[in-house]
Amino acid sequence: MVVRTVKETPPSELTRCPVAPAGLPAEGEAAIPPAWRAAIIRLAKSRAEVADQLARLIAWHTGEGCRPSAPPS
Repeated sequence: MVVRTVKETPPSELTRCPVAPAGLPAEGEAAIPPAWRAAIIRLAKSRAEVADQLARLIAWHTGEGCRPSAPPS
């Protein structure tokens, strides 16, 4: 493990691990047009990439990794 010395400590809200959002309900159905479906998938993938990037930045800065979290109830 490598820990880097930083002159200023960022505010605590910037070093908190991201919380996974609740997903879609398991029951029910909807007719989603293909263009909307593709956009929803792009947004979900983008959110996952940003959350992963933030978790890696937190681990790099603090030396501690984020644990997977359950979505809020």
